Amino acid sequence: MIIDAPAPTVTACSDTCEPVGYRRLAELLGVLLAEQHVDAVLRRIAETLRQLVQCDDLVIWEALSADQLRPALVEGRDADQLHRLQIRIGEGITGQACLLREPICSNRADLDPRAGHVPGTDAEPEAIVCLPLLARSELLGALSLYRTGFEGFTESEFELIRHFAEVAALALANARSQAELEALARTDDLTGLANRRHLKEQLARELSLATHQRRPLSLLLLDLDDFKQINDSQGHHAGDMALQQIAGILAQSLRQQDLAARLGGDEFALLLPNTDNGQARMVSRRLVEAVHAQTAVHISTGIATFASDSVTDLLRVADRNLYESKELNQPRRGRRAHDSQDEAAAAASG
Repeated sequence: MIIDAPAPTVTACSDTCEPVGYRRLAELLGVLLAEQHVDAVLRRIAETLRQLVQCDDLVIWEALSADQLRPALVEGRDADQLHRLQIRIGEGITGQACLLREPICSNRADLDPRAGHVPGTDAEPEAIVCLPLLARSELLGALSLYRTGFEGFTESEFELIRHFAEVAALALANARSQAELEALARTDDLTGLANRRHLKEQLARELSLATHQRRPLSLLLLDLDDFKQINDSQGHHAGDMALQQIAGILAQSLRQQDLAARLGGDEFALLLPNTDNGQARMVSRRLVEAVHAQTAVHISTGIATFASDSVTDLLRVADRNLYESKELNQPRRGRRAHDSQDEAAAAASG
């Protein structure tokens, strides 16, 4: 801990207050174990800590990358100005604490050469305490408390803040682990695209939105012609490489609202919100041409489109149209594949 000026004797965290603080800390640990949403845990940490330690502002920072911090939660007088702030590791007292991975308490931060000024806030006497949030030596963020005036943070206050920082670090670490597990659960490990489970969840969500907002929704399925022949003649590694190449082409073709998925084997899907059948057919043609141009692989496609009160089982209809497309392409090996569906056929199948 670095203390830039000795803290005056204050009663903000007296002997009576300390046991209360640690009881509240134990309660927070129970909340952390029971609560799955990190935002709720961080809010409880901030609310409880501000009740126990007087401060004008409290910020829980989240590490965005190896060199950037952004506010994950802000409470206090200058919340609007602090919310807009992003700082680099090493910048200001908070950035220095993260760089050194050591807590810093500066009881005259207004005189501290390490301190930076938050745009839009008054320059006035201020104390700052900042603790990096670490889990398994990884920097997850920081906890910073700001107190205006000449009354600095005491040793007992600092010790209590340190324990609350440990709980905040646990909350961020748990949230990161949960997010990573959820991402793994919805991602195809070979291609990095969404998997079948995630596609079906997103399809149900988009279909509900399309019904409510009365806008079109298209689903495009595609698979490789003679994929078995690639595996048999060139080996499974070549087959995996072909799948990864096609996944890359699909990912590059996406709009922000689209979703690309691998359904299994050599079958892929594109979920296209706010896209009618004609637009989906144009996407299909571009993909067929792009895949063949970049990989020399031929693909077949199948489209199903929801429009107003038409077909809702898009996966079944697109799969049937994909099968028909492959049947048509059987005698045309070596020529460009094509799709064989139209909106009327898809609607009639519903």
